Amino acid sequence: MLIEPQWVVLGGVAAVLAGGFLLARAAERKRREALEGFCLMRGFRFEAERPGAEAALAALCEPFRSGHSRKWGYTLTGVVSGRPITAFEYRWVTGGGKSSHRHNIHALLWETPGGRLPAFTLGPENLLTRLAAVFGGQDIDFDDSPEFSSAYRLRGEDEAAIRAFLTPDLRQFLTLAPGQQMAAGGTHFLLWRHGRLPKPDQLEQFLMEGEALARRFLKE
Repeated sequence: MLIEPQWVVLGGVAAVLAGGFLLARAAERKRREALEGFCLMRGFRFEAERPGAEAALAALCEPFRSGHSRKWGYTLTGVVSGRPITAFEYRWVTGGGKSSHRHNIHALLWETPGGRLPAFTLGPENLLTRLAAVFGGQDIDFDDSPEFSSAYRLRGEDEAAIRAFLTPDLRQFLTLAPGQQMAAGGTHFLLWRHGRLPKPDQLEQFLMEGEALARRFLKE
């Protein structure tokens, strides 16, 4: 019996897709095991996901209330330099169909029961954020810190409290450490970067860099 060529092609495509799916699953399983091993050595707790946890941060910054198909994924909780910390990865989808786009970030979260932080978000200044400011989007600038103001877009409702919180020393630090993305509000302080959590051999550095930055912003 002759097999039609199109069925041969479709069968080959299906085999390739199935093989790719299995490879992706194996790679993800290996990544999870590596993170679990890091937690075991570091004395951290590992969670595969925290369904709905993003709702608690929806008021803090836009990623946690944007789009759809939101998922709070791998989560590592422990202590760094005496301070409790949560590292996690999060994703959400904007648009739909062929126009959909999946966003991935990894973040560090601290809770500060002893102090109320002013609500603000801060991220790198770029062409899109400048256009947003031109058309009425908020961007808090400091006349005495032009380098900081040109490097970052800063937003928040209580401008006076934000200006008081971001002292000249903090603004200078951020100017010398460009590209930071952070949000604060109430008892939460959050740093994030694009992509998934680093591999274990880079994760310790990520945690320590985050802790060094947070130490400047959080009261003991």
